[in-house]
Amino acid sequence: MPKRMYGYLKGPIDWNSAIYNKISGMPGIYIVTVRERNWGIPYPFGMSNIIYIGQSEDIGSRLREHETRGENHGFAQYRAYHNINVYFKPMDPSSNLERWESNMILDFVNKFGCAPVCNNQIPRGK
Repeated sequence: MPKRMYGYLKGPIDWNSAIYNKISGMPGIYIVTVRERNWGIPYPFGMSNIIYIGQSEDIGSRLREHETRGENHGFAQYRAYHNINVYFKPMDPSSNLERWESNMILDFVNKFGCAPVCNNQIPRGK
C-alpha cells in the first residue's frame, strides 16, 4: 500500500531488533504499517494499513525512541498485537524533511479522510 501511494519508498523492513542497525544514522522519511493480510484500519474514506508517517535525521534512533520512550501509546498497542513494517526514503537532512513529512500526511488525509491513527496532528498545508 505505501509504495502505491508513495512509489519512491524503500522497504518493507520488519520492525524487529535488527531494524535499528539496518537504518541507524539514516536521515529521511518513513511510514509504519501493519503487516497482515486483508487487514486495515477503517478510515473515513477507506481502509489502510498505514498507522504512522514520520521523518527524522536518524530513522533508526527515532524508531528506537518510539519503542522505548512509549510516548505514542498507539505504537505500543500495534507492536504488541501485530507484525509491523517500515518503509523509508533516505534523504539529505537539508532537503526539508518536515515539509516532506507534512506533504505525505496531507496526501494521506486527502485520500483517507484523516491522518494515520498514530499521528497526533495534521499539518497545516503544503
